[in-house]
Amino acid sequence: MPRLRLNKDKINMARPREVAAAVMMTLNGLQDYTPEIQVMGAAAVFLELSEALDIPPQEVFTATKNLIAGQDGKRAEFTAIQDYIQGELI
Repeated sequence: MPRLRLNKDKINMARPREVAAAVMMTLNGLQDYTPEIQVMGAAAVFLELSEALDIPPQEVFTATKNLIAGQDGKRAEFTAIQDYIQGELI
C-alpha cells in the first residue's frame, strides 16, 4: 500500500463541511463505546494519523481549532457536531 502524502499547505485550506463530515463518520463509529473509550479512541486516531503523516500533532490541533472557530465564532457545522455529541454520545 502506498504511503499517504500530506500537503501541509492544505491543512489551513481544509473545507469545514468536509472536515465536519469526517468528524461525523468518526463519531458514528465511536457511539457504541463508553465516553472514556470514545475520547481515548479519538485521541489515538489523531496521534496515529499525525505520526503516519509526519506532521506535529500540535500543528494539526492549532489548525483545527482555527477551522472550528471561523471568523465569526464557532462554525455552524461544528455547533451541530457539539449538539450531536451532547444529545447522542454522552
